[in-house]
Formats: sequence, C-alpha cells, structure tokens
Amino acid sequence: MPKAAADLSQFQVKKPTAPTSVPTSRAEARRDQEAKLITKGFRVNREAAHQFNMLCAEVGKDDPKNAGPKLIAEALNELFKKYRKPPIA
Repeated sequence: MPKAAADLSQFQVKKPTAPTSVPTSRAEARRDQEAKLITKGFRVNREAAHQFNMLCAEVGKDDPKNAGPKLIAEALNELFKKYRKPPIA
C-alpha cells in the first residue's frame, strides 16, 4: 500500500531579510569585526604570561583592553614574515 503524501501546508519558508541596520559608529563596526574573530587557545609558562601582562600594561596605556590582542597580532605577523607568509593578522 503506497504512503500518503505528507501535508506540508502548515510549513512556510522564511525569506532572508536585509540587515536592519548598518554599523554607523566605529564601535559598532569594531563589534561587527570582532564577531568574525575566533579564539585560539594556547598555554605559556607563568613567567612568560607575567612578562606578556607587563608588556600589555606598558604599551596599552591609551587602549588597555586591546593591548593584548594587538601584541598577539603583531607577533603573529612577525612569525608569518619569518616563514615567508603574508602578514594578515
């Protein structure tokens, strides 16, 4: 005996909508960019972590929240250059 066709009349397909707002401020644009970032965890010894924190404090006086990520990006770019890769961090 053949199966009866499923009743799909209750289901609707949602059409994609345009974004409700375009980032207007630098802070909103930064949040949008940060949303695209991923986290890569790694472990360092206690002394290296302490030295990194001290370096963040020294260089991040104007923008302490972003000092660490900026230093990591700088370090990654130097590493990429060393191995002849484009510095894209």
